[in-house]
Amino acid sequence: MKKFTKVALMAIVGLFALVPMMNVHATEGVKVVTDEEELVAAINDETVTTIQLANDITTTAKVDILRDVTIDGANHKITLDGNHTAWDSTYVLHVYEVNVTLKNIALSNANGGLLVNGGNVTVEGTLDVSGNHFGGIELGKGKDVETLPVINFNNATVVNTTESETIPTLWSDGIAQEEVTVKYNGVEAAIYNTEKGQVQLFLNQENTPTGDNITILDVADYQPEPVEEPEEPTTPPTEDNNQDRVEDATENPETSDGILLFASLAVIGLAGTALTYRRLHN
Repeated sequence: MKKFTKVALMAIVGLFALVPMMNVHATEGVKVVTDEEELVAAINDETVTTIQLANDITTTAKVDILRDVTIDGANHKITLDGNHTAWDSTYVLHVYEVNVTLKNIALSNANGGLLVNGGNVTVEGTLDVSGNHFGGIELGKGKDVETLPVINFNNATVVNTTESETIPTLWSDGIAQEEVTVKYNGVEAAIYNTEKGQVQLFLNQENTPTGDNITILDVADYQPEPVEEPEEPTTPPTEDNNQDRVEDATENPETSDGILLFASLAVIGLAGTALTYRRLHN
């Protein structure tokens, strides 16, 4: 009996040992980073598909992103160290001709928080670009860049508490006015600065600049088309409100899969236990 008890305990331990292996597989490709060195290493690691910040990070230089990746800020901030109140072409993140997704992240203390240089950026959750000295997001097309920059706001919120007449939340540089195709429902004002050749977008209409070099643009051109809600069909009254209701017997796929997995592992464990017990008593 004692031998059987020992064998059963070993089988149970082996069964639960499989659970951590399943969790590791679920997070494959995700790298959690805590400082600048780990952040840059993760960006350069082709096996990493999602980078997640474990805390606020301070960097000593702009971070170049040269491959497709997702950066999940987990509501943390990346701050560029130093004094960047004068123009020195600094950005917290520089996306260069690749596809990047940014989630719930703040970028602060550079000339601009984000430079999309011929790249394609999708924003999810919240992007906070407060505290940058010339603007929040720049759409650019630098030297030898062939593609136009694109930024998509996927049910996202952009925050810029330091926006002003001279610090737009988003601006373009080196791109023709008609090539700026931003669609964000938080834009309240749009202008074209003829002196700088820039389209500038503002979240607060009160920050709209004026002057001889300012042309006011139609803000609707930089907002998505309103989505019409479909009309709900009118349900005719039923004659008998006391009819028995048939309960939905559809199983939750995730729950049923988990039950099947656990049952399978339990059967394997019990089979192993029985086999071992027979060998000990033969």
